[in-house]
Amino acid sequence: MRLATSTGDLLHYTSSPAEAVRAFEGTGFRYLDYSFYNAARPGLPFMDEKDWMREVAAAASEAERLGFDFVQAHSPGNNFLVADGAGKADDYEFTVKANIRSIEACGYLGVKNLVVHSGISGELIYPQDRERYFEINRDFYRRLYSAMEKHGVHVLIENSARANMGDRYFFMTGREMVDFIEYCDHPLMGACWDVGHANMQNPAQYGDIVDLGGMLKAIHFQDNMGRSDDHLAPFMGTLDVDSVMQGLIDSGYVKRGGVLTFESDNILTRAGGWPNYRNEKSPRGRCAYEPSLQLKRAAIGLLYNIGCDILKAYNIDID
Repeated sequence: MRLATSTGDLLHYTSSPAEAVRAFEGTGFRYLDYSFYNAARPGLPFMDEKDWMREVAAAASEAERLGFDFVQAHSPGNNFLVADGAGKADDYEFTVKANIRSIEACGYLGVKNLVVHSGISGELIYPQDRERYFEINRDFYRRLYSAMEKHGVHVLIENSARANMGDRYFFMTGREMVDFIEYCDHPLMGACWDVGHANMQNPAQYGDIVDLGGMLKAIHFQDNMGRSDDHLAPFMGTLDVDSVMQGLIDSGYVKRGGVLTFESDNILTRAGGWPNYRNEKSPRGRCAYEPSLQLKRAAIGLLYNIGCDILKAYNIDID
């Protein structure tokens, strides 16, 4: 089994995705998840009309030079629906364009699985507005089908939790994700199970993971205390690692060569790292405001060793 982590771990410490790739040298990781999460904003290189692939190509070149492989990706986190009754949505066509570019970038990188968040809206309430929620989100994903088919990229929906979304989201269980994927009825639609989100909703995750079966294409591996989406490393919170691992084995995910992808970017928390923010004001300055890049890289090395220990405990070969 391959262990991967997100380039998002280090994007805030570096000036480009290529520089972030370089910063993973010596951490133990050889496989990376390319994060486009914050890339789709006007004026950023990814949304440039003439040369938007430049950053992706530079990161790919650096990865090849250093012996890294991109094995998964996360699309921009834009929300095309109104977040709450008065909130402003991201522009629909802009969001579609950003996601199509993410799919094209995955084709360039050789990545087969891309997580694309569904829309959230305070005007569609869980669970009674499920039919309308399914319809609106299917219409959005349909806009991506042509690019998915051209590049052979699976688009994956992701589970969440009421602690994150309140009653604005509809994929809280494995069964609900299966229902939506079957509703879309497209062979390149699949699921990413986020174990940290699930830990806030139903800590006994085995049944949800098994319910997903072959639709499960990716894992986001992170921990928390069951109250907020802290993105900690396993064993730093209340995550039932055994329930998750047994589910991954019995669902066939391990046998299918699935990747264990960490989203534990708060193993050391940045001052501005969601969802917990450090006080910005100190009467005598901010010399130790947040962890240095050197310390962050050491923490990512620990994260890799945690992954190795978990896989070894289950006699799973580490690629």
